[in-house]
Amino acid sequence: MPKLTEIVFLEKRQHILMCARQVFAQRGYEAATIKDLLTACGISNGALFVYFKSKRDILLAIIDENLGLFCKRIDEVSNLSHELSREDALVMLLDLVRNISLGAGRAMSLHVWSAAMVDEVIKEHLQKHYGRILRSITRLLSKLQKEGKLSKSVNVNKL
Repeated sequence: MPKLTEIVFLEKRQHILMCARQVFAQRGYEAATIKDLLTACGISNGALFVYFKSKRDILLAIIDENLGLFCKRIDEVSNLSHELSREDALVMLLDLVRNISLGAGRAMSLHVWSAAMVDEVIKEHLQKHYGRILRSITRLLSKLQKEGKLSKSVNVNKL
């Protein structure tokens, strides 16, 4: 089999993740089968395993992308904090939360939580990301305090 260029590899991998998001959101992570994923992606069984070892690995990659993007956006708000009022920064954070909890991916987040309740690997993966998100929010609040936009009485390290 000829080697895939990195760009083609990443494009096909993204296609699989996009299709998997749809399948997991519609059927649920637990109920979704590899066959469901193959059908949605229009690829063979062997092709899928070039990109991922298991259905769990696909879900972990989705978690990495989604929560990684969430954390990146928190860091962007933090980097802009000197230009924003406290209210604007908090509204931006709330908008991020609203998009996750009420946006197009809301069904996906429920399935991820459900999977984390019964799969220790998924649970630990989520905890790692939530720790990173908490650190990013703590950095933002600390910056707001240093900039005089948040009371020093707020203990940001106790979050």
